[in-house]
Amino acid sequence: MLSLIVLKKKSKKGGIKGHGKIATGGYALALLSVLYMLYSAYNLTISGRDPSVIYTHGLFGAISLSFGFIFVINRWRWKTRRNMRILLALWVLTFIGGLSIYLTFTGRLP
Repeated sequence: MLSLIVLKKKSKKGGIKGHGKIATGGYALALLSVLYMLYSAYNLTISGRDPSVIYTHGLFGAISLSFGFIFVINRWRWKTRRNMRILLALWVLTFIGGLSIYLTFTGRLP
């Protein structure tokens, strides 16, 4: 909670540039994680355990990454609150889908 307060205070001074750097870093980490996710999905497909939720998760993930790329390359006309909220909703759907896939395959979710 304290870090959120500190981040808010700092964001008033150098807000947009700092936010852009954090968003770019997050996007780079997401791209790196995609390599592992593709490897895992490939292994599941080969083993015969490929439910349709993996494809849906992949579709939402690809849309989220494509939409995020527009923001990272600084296309300012796309950087509206509405579009950022849409991207956040897509990201949350992708995250929840990935988490449910993981919990299902590890046996922690029926």
